[in-house]
Amino acid sequence: MGLLEAGRKRTSYFSYPLLELEGSCNTYTVVGSDGSHVTRGFCPNCGSPILSYVAEVPAVTFIKAGSLDDPSWVRAESSYWNRSARDWSPVDERIPSFAGNPPAS
Repeated sequence: MGLLEAGRKRTSYFSYPLLELEGSCNTYTVVGSDGSHVTRGFCPNCGSPILSYVAEVPAVTFIKAGSLDDPSWVRAESSYWNRSARDWSPVDERIPSFAGNPPAS
């Protein structure tokens, strides 16, 4: 869940290991809660969030499902950072969920 992103109650990401980005993307990097280096990319024209990646996991890019031309095929398979869930945006108990970051594999 991305409670601080653009005032949305949820942020949907999916990982896609073979990403080809068309156009440009502005980025900024922060140190995550577990010490990892998280880079977030956004549209240089409107500021809409587009993607995120973690320097320590270079093979995976997280794409914001809302940035896709057609996100209708995206399905939630897991939920992360549930310790920050609010009553008005409950965790979907039908899918695997984690209190914070996904476990390292």
